[in-house]
Amino acid sequence: MIVRTACFEGTVKPEDVDRFDAFVADEVVPLMKHFPGVRSVRVLRALSIEDEGPRLYMTFESCYDSVEAMERAFADPVRQALKARIAQIWPFFHGRLFHITQKVLADEAVQAAESGVAERV
Repeated sequence: MIVRTACFEGTVKPEDVDRFDAFVADEVVPLMKHFPGVRSVRVLRALSIEDEGPRLYMTFESCYDSVEAMERAFADPVRQALKARIAQIWPFFHGRLFHITQKVLADEAVQAAESGVAERV
């Protein structure tokens, strides 16, 4: 499995956060789901950053079976539509956008009992 992550490193003014986040959820995510061969889409917004890590405001993740599947998806016209949509909200973001392509080495679900958390009744 391959995960492509778009990293928004920077900030959104507090008065624009709700608008920015809603636009991503309502306009960007639906387009991401139309990439041919995409297996899943996830958008995460940072709540806190530790150990002097980069100021990632938000990350977009899309998963594919292989690098080749990802490349086919990005050759589709939906990518240009996605870029055009992101350009609409870009003025509200102050920072940079970069991408990381990663190979999944482990992706294991953990049951509550396995993680040491007892169910409370």
